[in-house]
Amino acid sequence: MGEYQKTIYPGIFKYIGKNGTVYGIDYYAGGKKHREMVGELLGEAKDKLKERQDQAKQGIVLQKRNTFRKLAQEYVKLEADTPSYKQSYKYYIGYWEKQEDGVESWKDMSLTQYFGDLKLLQITPKSIEEYKKRVKDTPVNGKWDKEKKARIKKIRSDVAVNRELEVLRHMLNKAIEWQWLERNPFTVFKESVFYGEDNSRSRYLEPDEMIHLFDVLEKSPSYLRNIIKGAIFTGLRKGDLLKLQWRDIDKGKGFLTYVEQKKRNSKDKGPKRVVKHLNGDMIELLNEMPVVGEYVFCKSDGKPLKNVVRAFKTALRRAGITDFHFHDLRHTSASYLLMRGAPLVSVQKHLNHKDFKMTQRYAHLAEQFQKEQVNKLDGLFDGMENSSKKLVRNDQIEGVGGQPNVNATA
Repeated sequence: MGEYQKTIYPGIFKYIGKNGTVYGIDYYAGGKKHREMVGELLGEAKDKLKERQDQAKQGIVLQKRNTFRKLAQEYVKLEADTPSYKQSYKYYIGYWEKQEDGVESWKDMSLTQYFGDLKLLQITPKSIEEYKKRVKDTPVNGKWDKEKKARIKKIRSDVAVNRELEVLRHMLNKAIEWQWLERNPFTVFKESVFYGEDNSRSRYLEPDEMIHLFDVLEKSPSYLRNIIKGAIFTGLRKGDLLKLQWRDIDKGKGFLTYVEQKKRNSKDKGPKRVVKHLNGDMIELLNEMPVVGEYVFCKSDGKPLKNVVRAFKTALRRAGITDFHFHDLRHTSASYLLMRGAPLVSVQKHLNHKDFKMTQRYAHLAEQFQKEQVNKLDGLFDGMENSSKKLVRNDQIEGVGGQPNVNATA
């Protein structure tokens, strides 16, 4: 056992243990006495004591005893109704499930299984790196193997690990806002703890692929053909298309408004509606589509579509199109916009990219278009006499009637 000793400085003590001496502080906040270990330096303990005393005067009391599981349960109350939590966050954080007697019990998932019993102050940069390695090394279920009648295990992608770490970072930031934690351990890493991601994919439908796909779609359910056309005309993500309602559209003025599902949990305060201007073909498509419910892209009975991935993959297979995802329809929209002469800044607005770097993945298409356009200068001097008399200075240019142009300058 170690030994606690008083110092000549009020509120500061030192603890002498087998690993050396550590300074700590005692202070009052919220009507209670608090004790906190600081570090090996006396000066660090003095600064921390003053900081805590100043916070106490402002009524700030850090809830240092809260565990990560407590944070998770409170965090879920705020996020429970968001698409991100329903689709993925719950499998990182945890969720409440009802028992047969109607009582709800908490179900730990990956983050709470690992950090749940730790106090928030005990979560360190080292423990985060250890968790990152554990997640990366844990295989996930892949495609179904018909012969083995089992899921094929596959290595977890870097992107999947990053999403989980981002959730953890956001939770710890919330703990700071709630005065449960003083500093987020992620600040030590900056961005180095995350795997690098390749966001350069810009696969789009070639003209012949588009012809084959829409030949197949003539024999597919109309909702699939409509949503694919809608994705290409608007450049919207699948989630935003599926949430689109007729009340969001003004065909007369030629625009629609929507809330980006992907950015609802961003740092911006509250969801923001985005205005999207519609081209003529999109308006014509909307005029042709029957209104059978509140959702634009829906089933024949008006019920909203939950997903179209399976039907979309079937259409791609029948059209002989490989290495293509539904999100690539968004790339298709941007690519043809550029190849038809739109500047990059217009594509940025079309896709609602906050960061221009995201739009620059299409820059090579703009350069290709520019190269084709500059060829229009070819043949400019065809038919002109190959004579030096044609190459004269401005002050030699003859005016009307063969008289020198006195206003010309060199």
